[in-house]
Amino acid sequence: MNQLSSKDLQQGLLCGQVFVFQEIDSTNEYLLNHCHALPCGSICLAEMQTAGRGRRGRQWYSPKGKNLYLSMLWKYDQTTISYISALSLVVAIIIAETFQQLNVPDIQIKWPNDIYYQGKKMGGILLETKSDKSNIYLVIGIGLNLSLPTVNTEIVTQAWTDLSDYEIDRNLLASILAKQLQKALSEFPSQGFIPYLTSWQKFDYFYQSPVTLFTDNQEIDGIAQGVNEVGQLLLKRKNALDAFSIGEISLRQHEDNYIVAEDGAWICNLPCTTKIRCK
Repeated sequence: MNQLSSKDLQQGLLCGQVFVFQEIDSTNEYLLNHCHALPCGSICLAEMQTAGRGRRGRQWYSPKGKNLYLSMLWKYDQTTISYISALSLVVAIIIAETFQQLNVPDIQIKWPNDIYYQGKKMGGILLETKSDKSNIYLVIGIGLNLSLPTVNTEIVTQAWTDLSDYEIDRNLLASILAKQLQKALSEFPSQGFIPYLTSWQKFDYFYQSPVTLFTDNQEIDGIAQGVNEVGQLLLKRKNALDAFSIGEISLRQHEDNYIVAEDGAWICNLPCTTKIRCK
């Protein structure tokens, strides 16, 4: 696996500075701690994280020199940005499209922030913010398993995979991601998530599949119907189509309450709901 090069990465940036560490506690934490001093678009990468983190406080397994741990800082005016949580989906789409560009097939996205390869988790995204009276400081963290022969099972508790079958240049991957992210982040206040709706459906791992949403206090069964124009998950249950916000829900495939018809449609088999067919 090639070494990360700040010189190579700096040349491809549209704005900001590049920081590369052999070891760091967290690339996200570094940018959050220096968000007021660093220019917009700055990125932090590391060969290893000792305290990498994922969504909802989970630890992100970050061994040395095998994968990509990248964080980017972006600054928004408080008055010009809304539905910032949808940016997690935008980032996921950019990652999936970048791997397509590098001829890596079978990339999927699990709402709202997981990257899947051939049905198993290969990467994740974490958005964190700080703010003052006039600005929101957004840090986007990306972790991608490029070569992960073993894992610490006390940290990694779900099915996982890597891209070890492919020879991926980490500097090239990081450079493409950084350039595309900066373009998307600069356009988001004026365009929002709407331009990404079609792309999302192409990569949506759970689209039109039976799922269970686990919130803090309930479990909700239904059929995933993609996302709406602000990135909320659409879930069909009974005769309603309900939207659920990012940051409150974990998504797990749940097939026990559904049967498959002869034409391949999923049919809800719960006694308390109307049967729903979904192709």
